[in-house]
Amino acid sequence: MTSHIECILLIALSSLVQAAFVLPIRYFRGWRWEQMWVAQAIACGFWALLWACMLPRETWRLAAALPLSHWILCYALGVLWGVGGVAYGLTLTRLGISFAYSFVFGVTILVGALLPLPFDPAQRLLRPYAFAEGIILGLIGTAAIGIVRRGHREDDLMALPFPPPRYRWAIFLAVLAGAFSACYGLAFSVRADVLTSLITRGVSPTSAPLVVALPLYIGSASFAVPFGLICANRTGSLGLFARRGDLRNLSLSLAMGICGTCGSLLYGWAISAQGHLPSNISYCILTILYVVAGNGLAYFTGELRRRSFAANATILASLACLMSAVWLLRTG
Repeated sequence: MTSHIECILLIALSSLVQAAFVLPIRYFRGWRWEQMWVAQAIACGFWALLWACMLPRETWRLAAALPLSHWILCYALGVLWGVGGVAYGLTLTRLGISFAYSFVFGVTILVGALLPLPFDPAQRLLRPYAFAEGIILGLIGTAAIGIVRRGHREDDLMALPFPPPRYRWAIFLAVLAGAFSACYGLAFSVRADVLTSLITRGVSPTSAPLVVALPLYIGSASFAVPFGLICANRTGSLGLFARRGDLRNLSLSLAMGICGTCGSLLYGWAISAQGHLPSNISYCILTILYVVAGNGLAYFTGELRRRSFAANATILASLACLMSAVWLLRTG
């Protein structure tokens, strides 16, 4: 049990770091959505590459021995993850940060719980009823938060390269974002044995996840960057990429990249540590705690303080429901 608790603590830290990923969005000045999205996609890849360059030669030797199929699979899942990330970014302005957390990752909880099972027959549910109850509580908690926050928009966060989608289309994008975001968890799930093998051969637990995270970020950027550049060309804002003295926005982009990369490395460590939870359960816990952390950060930034007492009480009850889901899932 101690190992499971340690894994959950690592996952909780990963979720908190990754939830902080969107906080810098509020402080960009003079950039549009496309500049921010291109910059953060490049920043995530930059930090992952920088960390990879610091690895010892033996780690590189072991990584180079992995089959080409590993890198292709992780890259392809990264492309799909990038599509989901762009869709998620588009929902932030239309649906609001906390609602996007809740709805998108509510979808991801369900998809992330079931999608890895056919790809990894070794994953067995020791307590299927506890697993099902945990998933149901996770969905109830995210849905309740979404209902409370429905209609709360964040139009001032970032200028979009096109008119905000209608509400029903924004919901469709949120579903798409949630489903494709599960490709992140799927990549770590189907390659968890590779991470475990590298760690047993002496690779650091904070370095081994790079063999999954690096192709994931490169695949994500290979979609997000061209998409952002096309949007910038459409809106005539390409010149914003080359503004002099834009240190503030570049620093914020790098901060977003640090949050994303560190969160991925922490998660990879959690699912490859000795006595770790099954990877699909770990990913469900990650997404649930992501919602908890996201709404917690929304409170500390003042967003939830503008809500009524009843709304905040409902959100607190929903967060308690989500934590109960985590407690059930750890035994699933």
